[in-house]
Amino acid sequence: MRLIFNLCLLLLTSVPSLAADDAARSKATDFVARAAMSNMFEVEAAKIETAKGKAEDARQFAGDMLKDHGRAGSTLADAAKEDGIALPTALDDQYNKKLEALRQSDQANLDQAYLSTQLTAHQEAVALFADYSQNGPDGAVKRASQKILPDLRMHLTRIQGLTSK
Repeated sequence: MRLIFNLCLLLLTSVPSLAADDAARSKATDFVARAAMSNMFEVEAAKIETAKGKAEDARQFAGDMLKDHGRAGSTLADAAKEDGIALPTALDDQYNKKLEALRQSDQANLDQAYLSTQLTAHQEAVALFADYSQNGPDGAVKRASQKILPDLRMHLTRIQGLTSK
């Protein structure tokens, strides 16, 4: 009888821990999916701008995004792998529609459309990474978010300058 009581007690005390682990895992998985999507979108949008854009400042920004977000993507992928979280392999419909709109932009509006999408994308990315850096569960993904966040903030400041011209 005592053994059954002790097993029940052990089970009852471990359930909250398991629930907390599930919540932390869910939060990490959601963050990785959203961060990876954002990163893939910024890379693909930059490819469009570097191929078709005319404004030198927008093209330079896009080139820098290809390098910086290439590194950020690798950092995030390594951290996700370490924490046992799978990355999405393709963009969702929302991001695909934004990319298609960029591809369909006429030459006169492409640079401005690119910069506008990057302003919004970086505002969202900074908010996402800042929240996870402070409130995410400890692990490789959190450390990666803290490493990537300063670059995202720099990108946001830069894009704000480019769009305010």
